Amino acid sequence: MRMDKLSKYLEDLNFVRWVFDTTPEMDRHWDQFMREHPDEIKSIQHSRSIMLQFRTIAKTLSEEEKIILFSRVLNEIEKRQKVKTTYRFFSEVLKYAAIAIIFFSAGVLLFYRDNPVIPAFYTSSLNDRIPENQAQLIRASGETVILDKQCTVLEYKKNGELVINNDTLKPVNSDSKGEQKLNQLIIPYGKTSELILPDGTKVFLNAGSRLIYPDLFTGDTRDVFLVGEAYFEVEHDSKHPFIVQVNELRIKDLGTKFNVSAYPSDGRIETVLTEGKVSIQPGNSGLFTRSTELIPGQLASFNKQNLQISVESVNVDDYILWTQGVMRFETAELSRIIKKLERYFNVRFEYKDPMLGSLLISGKLALKEDRQEVFERIARAASVKIVEIGDNYYEVVKN
Repeated sequence: MRMDKLSKYLEDLNFVRWVFDTTPEMDRHWDQFMREHPDEIKSIQHSRSIMLQFRTIAKTLSEEEKIILFSRVLNEIEKRQKVKTTYRFFSEVLKYAAIAIIFFSAGVLLFYRDNPVIPAFYTSSLNDRIPENQAQLIRASGETVILDKQCTVLEYKKNGELVINNDTLKPVNSDSKGEQKLNQLIIPYGKTSELILPDGTKVFLNAGSRLIYPDLFTGDTRDVFLVGEAYFEVEHDSKHPFIVQVNELRIKDLGTKFNVSAYPSDGRIETVLTEGKVSIQPGNSGLFTRSTELIPGQLASFNKQNLQISVESVNVDDYILWTQGVMRFETAELSRIIKKLERYFNVRFEYKDPMLGSLLISGKLALKEDRQEVFERIARAASVKIVEIGDNYYEVVKN
């Protein structure tokens, strides 16, 4: 079934509440709706089935069990969409990660059985729909701040104030119960962002990414949750390790510079270390028998298909220069470079001949140049033609 037919239900907060916390009034409403719209019954049933897979066994859970299940939501979406590799798939996966946020708004808390994420990874009062192609910050208070610049810079001050470019926002009032509530920075395709976290850690967030983080780090560790790609320059604090939680993996360090690429639609999760030391730790599914440690100049690549991790030495510039608006690559498949261009420029490419994607190319691109010039440089490097066939839609053909 097409995902767009399910979206209006998966993103409808009233529908979510009906599935998880129904009342006689809600039952009457949806029964009447289905009688009046019989062509929607299949979509409603399918949407309800998806949501029920994330329902907890009991409604009353301990604080330790009240944990965000972003990874399980993303896993489910990946499983259902595995055969799709088009740009539409990228946008759908990112958008449907918002299903988890709707769960929080409806009071649905999911259980992460081996507890690899801090209990603070949940929040409430968030918007039920995330606009496409619009960067935004959803604050812990539920306030949504639209970020309209190509690259937005956000900085948290020690007094709790948040500066977005040149605008200062007041701190969010802390919860009386002491619960650690979280912010979400959501960056769509075609945009990037720079963020200075409350502890001084700098984060560069790439296009098509989401970062979840607190207003203030508390406890023994500093935890954030990443969907997409980000480069971290971690502020040193040996007593409070910095942990990046991605889909099924945890990257832990004590004061390090490293890049993590964890797009849900990619077949690999890649961690590249430029300075310091990190360890990649087991997630909830026991993906590794032990932690894997990296030294500067190494890349750890986790294969989602065979659940194996490999480590190799690389030129780190090839993986971090995107933070400066530069893409550098050596003997890389054209398809991998094209995929990055799709995200950066918010466009779509298709191949006249699928084998063209396996061409190996090397080069360096200044992404802040005119995108048409960037595409022409890629075409020359690969000895192909890139033809515009629609609005933000291109085709790669033989030269």
